[in-house]
Amino acid sequence: MNTIAEIGEARLQSVLLKDKKQDPKHILNMLRSDIYSLLENYMDVVRLDTDIDFEGGFFNFKLSAHARQIKPIGTLN
Repeated sequence: MNTIAEIGEARLQSVLLKDKKQDPKHILNMLRSDIYSLLENYMDVVRLDTDIDFEGGFFNFKLSAHARQIKPIGTLN
């Protein structure tokens, strides 16, 4: 018999999988946002160009970040 935690985990996984299948553009926008936030920790990003596509069972990522400067080590977030 499954515990409440196992049932909850299974439901959460189901919802997340359905969400990814139903709105891949939303997931990709969240990924772009996360990448931008990561880069912002290390540099002053002016523009981030991303191209993400799914081909042959794999995601292909092409990123181009334009930054004014790399942040000095003492100011890294």
